[in-house]
Amino acid sequence: MQSMLFMPSTPLNVLISATVALQFPQAEKRLWLIDQKRCQNNPYYQALLAWKDAPFVEVQLFCAEAKGLKEKMRERRRNFAALQAGVEAAQPDIIAVGSDRRVEFQFAMHCLQQLGLNPKGIYLDDGLYSYAGRASSLYKDGLNSLLKKLAYGVWWEEPSTVGASSLIEEVWLFKPDQAVAALQEKVRVELQSEWFKDARLAAFSLTVAEVLEVDIQHLSELDLLVMVPHPNNLAKMPGRAEQIQAYVKAQRALGKRIGVKYHPRTASEDSLHLLDAGAETLLPAQLAFEFALPVLKAGCAVVADVGTVLLTTKWLRPDLLSVAILDEQDGFQQRFASLFRAMGIPVVNGYDAMAGLLGQKCESAQEAM
Repeated sequence: MQSMLFMPSTPLNVLISATVALQFPQAEKRLWLIDQKRCQNNPYYQALLAWKDAPFVEVQLFCAEAKGLKEKMRERRRNFAALQAGVEAAQPDIIAVGSDRRVEFQFAMHCLQQLGLNPKGIYLDDGLYSYAGRASSLYKDGLNSLLKKLAYGVWWEEPSTVGASSLIEEVWLFKPDQAVAALQEKVRVELQSEWFKDARLAAFSLTVAEVLEVDIQHLSELDLLVMVPHPNNLAKMPGRAEQIQAYVKAQRALGKRIGVKYHPRTASEDSLHLLDAGAETLLPAQLAFEFALPVLKAGCAVVADVGTVLLTTKWLRPDLLSVAILDEQDGFQQRFASLFRAMGIPVVNGYDAMAGLLGQKCESAQEAM
């Protein structure tokens, strides 16, 4: 029997891992949730354990929450010991990961190679970096590689971008033909949007929401969902916070039912005071957006800027209206515009251009139902 090990580190990784695992009913499958900054009551770990249709014979949690050098080293030794024992016992034929830059993945591959085994490494699409790549520096990457070899071992490899290391044989992507050049050199497999319509995955989304004690059923009433950027990105876009506030007020005046989703790294619950501006609901920051997607009604508009949110919306729910707000006069935002357009996502320079665009897109959204 084929043995598969999934090593996700983000909620999107978890969702894709679960989806791909369901496509291999005959294989023995394990999921190890790695690089977790929150280990006490980790909602995705708890949801995986509670998911009645889970395809995994085993779920493990690997923490990355230690503070201070000594504690981090102690935590790393614990993780390495557990990883080594786990892979030696399971001896997976395939290890699938959302980032081959994760030390847990590289160490697991190293342990198996030490046993004389040659597992297949698979990169599972983690969104933006698959298509935009990452900024690289010969000096910085070389120094980082040297430091990690000293810290971890000579087996460490510094890939130019996620998915590009020699440990990865196949890349499973939503849009293989539009991936960065380094991923084009791998064996490419297309992730099918139909796979994500599996009722078992919808049940998993509800399980995640239940663990977080969130009622997501009412999200089906929303006409508009506004995604607030990562705090660091928001700081790079002068005036964006005020624009979002004004947009929410204007849409509420038109009778729209509006939801708002802050980035999980946002410090306070409603830092832009968007409930006061007219939004009627805040999606919990800790609920990954991917797990809210199944509930939104067809034609609901999802408005965001930089990041993976619009890509996953376009791939998983083409019947929604995905719109990118990007100021192409700003160098930071400009680099994302061509990528979104290539993916079929409309790009507008400001929120004041949204009204006409949404009107034009309503019919096409209804046709996609």
